[in-house]
Amino acid sequence: MSTESQVQQFADGDLYFWLEQDSSIMLKATSNGDPVELGAEEAREIGEALIALAKKLEALDSPKH
Repeated sequence: MSTESQVQQFADGDLYFWLEQDSSIMLKATSNGDPVELGAEEAREIGEALIALAKKLEALDSPKH
């Protein structure tokens, strides 16, 4: 699966993240120099998505049995 298909976008595309080379989570926030504004629901969705991606990264780092 390509990195591009793994990109998750939030805040109308102003915030996005992806798993890079199965070794780290890359996160970018762009809004023409302004802070990215999030509501409570969107912040929760982002948090849940980041936790899920972190668990996937941890599973990749775990020794295979």
